[in-house]
Amino acid sequence: MLYEKESYLEVDTRYTNDSIEIELSGNRYRIEYPEDVWRPLEESIKKSIVDHVAFMSTNYLPLVLGKKGIIYNTRLPMLDCFSFKGMIFDLPSGAVLDNKNTVDYLRHYFNTDFVFNSEEPIVWSKGFKPEDKAIISFTSGKDSLLTLAVCRELGLEPILINVVEPSNTYEHKHKIEILQGLQREFNIDYHTIPHEVGLFHDAQHMGAEETSLGWGNQLFYYLFLYLPFVFHHRAKYLFYGNEFSCDKEVINSEGFRTNFCYDQSSHWTLQLDIAMRLLTNGSAKVGSLVGPLNEIAIIKCLHQGFPEFAKYQMSCFCDIPVAEDHRWCCNCSKCARNYAFINALGVDVKELGFWRDMFSDECGKFFSVFEGEDAFGFDRSGLGKEEQELALFLAHKNLPDNEFLQDYGKKSRYNNTSSAEDAERLFKKDYDYYFGIQDYAAIPRELKTEVHNIYRRILGTN
Repeated sequence: MLYEKESYLEVDTRYTNDSIEIELSGNRYRIEYPEDVWRPLEESIKKSIVDHVAFMSTNYLPLVLGKKGIIYNTRLPMLDCFSFKGMIFDLPSGAVLDNKNTVDYLRHYFNTDFVFNSEEPIVWSKGFKPEDKAIISFTSGKDSLLTLAVCRELGLEPILINVVEPSNTYEHKHKIEILQGLQREFNIDYHTIPHEVGLFHDAQHMGAEETSLGWGNQLFYYLFLYLPFVFHHRAKYLFYGNEFSCDKEVINSEGFRTNFCYDQSSHWTLQLDIAMRLLTNGSAKVGSLVGPLNEIAIIKCLHQGFPEFAKYQMSCFCDIPVAEDHRWCCNCSKCARNYAFINALGVDVKELGFWRDMFSDECGKFFSVFEGEDAFGFDRSGLGKEEQELALFLAHKNLPDNEFLQDYGKKSRYNNTSSAEDAERLFKKDYDYYFGIQDYAAIPRELKTEVHNIYRRILGTN
């Protein structure tokens, strides 16, 4: 069959002793590895990793760039069917955030041509004798720092892997300082993966409109980036920082169930675990140690249980100029959400690097509870409003001199009930839920009881 080249993207790949290279539209993009991690892998495993990385880093681009499909020089990926499910379940949220129709996105993706070379697909599995080590998908946010702390409590040696995304301009500067600090203070091993392929998500670089498409496969894609480290360290686990709120969903205006972070949901984490066990012949598992907790409980467990790690927290993309000198930009909804949670616990936000009072009228646009016009992603979905309202109510008690918070407190749902008793019952109900330990399926079963006991000790729950 002949394909009209102008209607298709072409993706060519190659790999060296220390990198994967993907060529798209005449430009080459590298993913770099330590040579001692990548080079010893069997050639068939390298080829299969390249097959999956090439596909999952580009399979959404026809929707973004208005193309019919992609012609690859790689083979059909072994786990293509996993990727399809991740993409399909992510499209409804992308449509909502992009103000598009879900059906249009689904139709375009369903009809997209993916043309692979004629070589036989590589099917493989390679086992090893696992050691008590855990690869942590590390961002220096609250989730990955608490995961690190809990791994040490469990007697698992943590190995931190940070994927360096080029579009988050100042992020790497701060994160490398954090990684170096953790290594100096706690002798923790870390690696970085310079990831030029991340530019495919940069609308300006790609000459496209801003879009929320392409994130449905992100953690599955990262699994393949992390595989060489899993084999190199003979790691028993790969942990993501997928929290309980990642399971929340709504029905969108077209009737589709919509999860704004589907690839972080417990259901998808279980799918990632299945993929990992298939690839490693049962030697390694995927899970989340923070999955039983809501966000504010994670903040509490981190800052009250492990303050030595909490001081390193950074939960911002750092992609605007002010972030060059600050690890919190204080100009986004992620910063606003964390600012509320941290203040709710009475922690000094200045010691964590916050340089701006975000409890102000000019920052109200970043809070989802105030229908913030500048909120993005999960914050725009509105799914975290109740938890944020609880945090703001607790913060207003801790900061009685803040006019913005005191004005909020008067309007809070906890001050707008028929009686003081009703208000107290509502507050207790919300507090017990958001600071409680939830039933979560995607934590390795052999670790569940011990992890729950760690959280009970800090949270003071039964």
